[in-house]
Amino acid sequence: MRKENRRKLSNAAIAFIIEERDNPHTVHTFEEISKLVEKKFEISIGRGAVSKSYHKHKNDEKIKNLSKEDSNQHKVKPQIKDRLKAEPYVAKKKIRDFDEDAGKGISIDHLF
Repeated sequence: MRKENRRKLSNAAIAFIIEERDNPHTVHTFEEISKLVEKKFEISIGRGAVSKSYHKHKNDEKIKNLSKEDSNQHKVKPQIKDRLKAEPYVAKKKIRDFDEDAGKGISIDHLF
């Protein structure tokens, strides 16, 4: 394969390679990891390229943090309630500016 036809590995793919290689529960060879990368990211990659990417980026904190964030996103479900929930509509009474019947029951004769 020519060099200009090859796709570069994304940071997510490199983080996946490091995560699979450093996984204490299962031991993967570089050949197995190359097959896993092909399945997950649809990138054909040889075991030599997997080895080179692993050794080049295994101490890179940015890549390690990316894999930790990615793994946390799969495990934790968001429990944020919807804040844009519409409040119930409360009808307000119409306030009249002038009450025409206000003075009918009052006489002012007792004031004089």
